[in-house]
Amino acid sequence: MTQVAYCTESCGPDSGQPDFYDFLESRLMFMSHLAHKSVLFEKIKKRIEQEEGDKLDKIAELLVQASKEKWESDIESDKKQDELRNRLRETFEG
Repeated sequence: MTQVAYCTESCGPDSGQPDFYDFLESRLMFMSHLAHKSVLFEKIKKRIEQEEGDKLDKIAELLVQASKEKWESDIESDKKQDELRNRLRETFEG
């Protein structure tokens, strides 16, 4: 792992060394940007919940029910397919 030496004292623009405080400022500003973005995202989610929560609840309910019915249908279809295979096997072997 390569370590970068940072200039912690007064560094001139021609020193060739990255200034530690420039780096620190850059990282802190980036963290601030991420925090701002996160807070904004949460506020948007809250606003959507306030304005469309009931409709989204109904949509979620419909999707959960449809998913449940699909799985039940798939399981029933698998059972019928197994029954057919067994009957075919019995017919051919019998």
